[in-house]
Amino acid sequence: MIEGRISADGCEAFVFLTVLGGGDREREVEAVIDTGFTEYLTLPADSIRALSLPLRGYGEVILADGSVVKVGIYRARVVWHGKRRGIEVQQSDGGPLIGMGLLQGGSLYIEAAPGGRVVIEEFLRRGSPTQT
Repeated sequence: MIEGRISADGCEAFVFLTVLGGGDREREVEAVIDTGFTEYLTLPADSIRALSLPLRGYGEVILADGSVVKVGIYRARVVWHGKRRGIEVQQSDGGPLIGMGLLQGGSLYIEAAPGGRVVIEEFLRRGSPTQT
């Protein structure tokens, strides 16, 4: 189970996530859950450099305002439900975002109020959440 919180203004759901990079580099980031983002994770350039993430290439993304931008796509590992998982990371100008790609295979519970709980649980098998 991964736990987080709702921001003080009640507008964003956060969780802490450990991102593993090159060598023994790792960084804990506080990432906003964005269900409108279909990929895995975004990180700012300074975090990508600090983690020495390898560049896989470039891709185009459509932002919420409809504009299209070219972004670097990197390879990383994250600790997700206690296991290391390889994912793609998109470079962004904003703070870290967790998308639906990373949430697949789990359930998301949000107490949508300032300071409320955020819980992500892993499914034991398709359609069956873990028991807590």
